Amino acid sequence: MSKSSFNFAIAIGLLLVVVLACSASTANLSSLKISKDKAASSETSSFGANDTVYAVGTVSNAPGKVKVKGQLAFEDVEGQKQGPIPGLEKTLELEGSGTATYTFTPPPDGWPKGKYKIEVILMDDSGAQKDTKSATFSVS
Repeated sequence: MSKSSFNFAIAIGLLLVVVLACSASTANLSSLKISKDKAASSETSSFGANDTVYAVGTVSNAPGKVKVKGQLAFEDVEGQKQGPIPGLEKTLELEGSGTATYTFTPPPDGWPKGKYKIEVILMDDSGAQKDTKSATFSVS
């Protein structure tokens, strides 16, 4: 094999590696929608005290099993400490890409007025965090 043929073969090999590396994707959260309906067909960031809050996280490019944890937190609610709300956290398992839907039902007296945060965390099957998305909403 001549030197120019050898260099050409190396160049093609390197190009192939670069193309494959660029097209290979890792699992991620491509979107997070907050809505008053379970299908999240109409996104909103404003809720009433007695509204059920739905969060839909979309997982993309997942080659296998993943875990998706959703949690609701106080962001700026009078009389409440900022941070996760105990009991309003759930982890779902998906076989690959898909959606994780979370339902947050108001307490008997309704949601206190203020600002809230929903965080969705994507983990691989071993529990290692791969991606996270969050969104805020208010109750008035």
